[in-house]
Amino acid sequence: MKAYEVGEFGETGRLRLVDRPVPTPKAGEALVKIRATGLNARDLSIMKRDLPTIVIPPTHIPLSDMAGEVVAVGDGVTGVNAGDRVTMTHYWRWLDGNWHESMREEDYAMSLDGFLVEQAVVPAAALIKLPDSISYEEASTLQSAGLTAWNAVVENGRVKPSDTVVTIGTGGVSVFAMQWAKMKGARAIVTSSSDDKLARMRELGADGGVNYAKNRAWSEGVMELTDGRGADIVVNNVGISELDQCIEASASGGRIMHVGANPVAPDRKAAIPEAPKRMGLIIMRDLTIKGIIVGSRKMFVRLIEEMAAHRIKPIIDRVYDFDQVNEAIEYMAGGEKLGKVVIRVQ
Repeated sequence: MKAYEVGEFGETGRLRLVDRPVPTPKAGEALVKIRATGLNARDLSIMKRDLPTIVIPPTHIPLSDMAGEVVAVGDGVTGVNAGDRVTMTHYWRWLDGNWHESMREEDYAMSLDGFLVEQAVVPAAALIKLPDSISYEEASTLQSAGLTAWNAVVENGRVKPSDTVVTIGTGGVSVFAMQWAKMKGARAIVTSSSDDKLARMRELGADGGVNYAKNRAWSEGVMELTDGRGADIVVNNVGISELDQCIEASASGGRIMHVGANPVAPDRKAAIPEAPKRMGLIIMRDLTIKGIIVGSRKMFVRLIEEMAAHRIKPIIDRVYDFDQVNEAIEYMAGGEKLGKVVIRVQ
């Protein structure tokens, strides 16, 4: 079978295509034919092998999102059968309940090989069956961006129809956050450095937009759009550099869902905000800042059920074929996309 390895991506900017033997599922495992996978910001860091605490070997297979078809199952597997259409989270041990940091020890595409491969063996208990209404390409956008936004807006954000939700940028997490907010009847405001992207987001359902390239203090735009009240939920998927603006944009009693640890867009630079100003507003506005780490399998099941019930379709910018992987990565890294970039494996 074919697979892409990291190789010398940090120097060449290209993954290498290799042949790998088809794996055999053991007890409790399933062999899945990967139909589609998707690109995320964290994938770029993994492929560059510039993670300070994790060693990524050249033979590593990247990409953490997947959707596929079960080919075979090992002994003792009862939850899925050959022919089932499935997906799963990359933190596969987080099935339900609270997150624990130890669960990150087995992380597909990080500590384990990812899904830029034609077939992969995975724990059967982590798999989730897909309804016919969700295609493989659509499902491959959900594991990281879709589920993270779901956790931030719905599970931990506890969004209500009376709420205003703000998302930063127009990447995968931001677009999904807007979609989940609108699905729940809330108001959604987006930010971008592009007026064209803001217009496109309004066409997709956003209620308002702020161009942060024209005004780096984008919180002022949020305040104008909310008549001085601010946002009930702010999804910060950019990093610490935007934390002060997230606080400034929040309403009293607001919730800041902190998703991104580092800047993910080419025009974002890390900078430490003014601590006294930040801390004072956290107290005076009674704000909650919550770290969001993707979501559990059970959360993912709820996401898929509601997505199917409300007929929500992910916003896919482009779909590339398996032999166009390096072109897909180049486009993703350029920062021009709106929504998700998908790779159709087979």
